[in-house]
Amino acid sequence: MKKRNIYTLIAVAFAAFAITGCELAGLDLQEKYDYDDKAGLISNELHKSVWEFLNSRTDAFSLMLEGIDYAGLSGEYDKPNSTYMALTDNAIQIYFVNHRLVNPNWVKGDPSTGDSLLAPAVSLKQYPQEQVREMLLYHIVKGAYSWNNLPPVQTWYDSYASGDLAKVNLYLGKNDRSPAITFNNFPSHYLTNLRARSSNMKANNGSYVHALDAYLEYPTLVDLNDN
Repeated sequence: MKKRNIYTLIAVAFAAFAITGCELAGLDLQEKYDYDDKAGLISNELHKSVWEFLNSRTDAFSLMLEGIDYAGLSGEYDKPNSTYMALTDNAIQIYFVNHRLVNPNWVKGDPSTGDSLLAPAVSLKQYPQEQVREMLLYHIVKGAYSWNNLPPVQTWYDSYASGDLAKVNLYLGKNDRSPAITFNNFPSHYLTNLRARSSNMKANNGSYVHALDAYLEYPTLVDLNDN
């Protein structure tokens, strides 16, 4: 667990550097949609489907797109009345760090066989197809949620993934002077107070997209009961 936390911190630090240092993938930060009493609110309309949006930004979502193709889920990215957490390449890279594959050649006590875990993956295709499918479906919530209709208290919403724990926690928190959507802010999550890189983007069918620089993990039963 300690080793995983160290790897996570390294990966998150890299993501933070990419955001502040080189404006990763050209996606503006969430403040893009802040209200300006002189200029008004910048339009959040994508004028395209979620699938078209992802494919128009292969510089930001190449790893996610590869995973969608591998899992056979391209048809899931044009659903109406849905909320999509679009995972940037940084988010997927953090997933790789936190989900290292088992080394099939490892023998306990034999250093020649290497570590018990392989080096972090470089593609979602290295994982079982069903694992990738469920991970991606977990990042699609049933219902269209944005700044316009999320409550200011932690609320659980059903995702399209299977299982009783496949719920996502969304609510509006404060980000300096502005509201900001907070994702899966519960104690056991590997990151807390996770905010979107770019949020409230509206697809042409009314669904919403929130681009994240970190992936979401399932809650535990205790998390669900505590909120």
